[in-house]
Amino acid sequence: MLYHVSNISGLKSIEPRSSTHGKPYVYAADNFVISLLFGVRQDDFDFIIDLNNDGVPEIYECYEDALVLHYKEKQCSVYRLKDSGFLKGQTSWDAELVSEHTTYVESETVIKDLYPRLMEEEADDNLIIHRYENTIEYKHLVSMHIVDRLIRFNAMKYIEFDERFQKYYSKLIQGLNDLMSGHYLNG
Repeated sequence: MLYHVSNISGLKSIEPRSSTHGKPYVYAADNFVISLLFGVRQDDFDFIIDLNNDGVPEIYECYEDALVLHYKEKQCSVYRLKDSGFLKGQTSWDAELVSEHTTYVESETVIKDLYPRLMEEEADDNLIIHRYENTIEYKHLVSMHIVDRLIRFNAMKYIEFDERFQKYYSKLIQGLNDLMSGHYLNG
C-alpha cells in the first residue's frame, strides 16, 4: 500500500499535479509516517526530512518551534492507494513514489491534529524528531541544507517575498550574497 496526503477530505481519486519537479505527478510514499509529515504546507526551508538507515523517518527543525508552528491544530487526510503505476527513482528522493496517472483512493484516514499524532509516532519509535538546537553542530547541518536549497532551487530571487528568509536566514543569505559577489576570487 501507498499513502498520499492532502488537506482536502473526501477525495475519491487523486489527479496528477505539477510541483517542484515540473511534471504532473501523483505523489505517494510507502511509509505512513512520511506521509503524515507532508500533511501541511511546508518545504525544505522549514524541515529536513529523510529516512535513517533503518528506514525510520527523521525530521529536523530548520528553526526553533517549526514543528509546533506547522503541525499543531492542523488537519489532513491520509489516503491509501494501490501501488500499481507508481515508480521510484523518478525524483531525487528515494522515499517518494510518483505516478503520471489518476489514482483511485482505497481508504481515507482523517488526522484531526497532526502535532499530537506526530508525538505519538515519536513515542512509538516510528519517527525521530530533531528539535532545533542552538549549537554550532546543529546550525551547521541546517546551514548546509539551506544553502544547498537556495542554490539548487534558485530561491535567492524569492528572499524579498518569503518572510522566513528574513526572519531565520538573513545572516546566511547576506554571507552567501557576499561570497557570490566575486570579491573572493583570485586574479
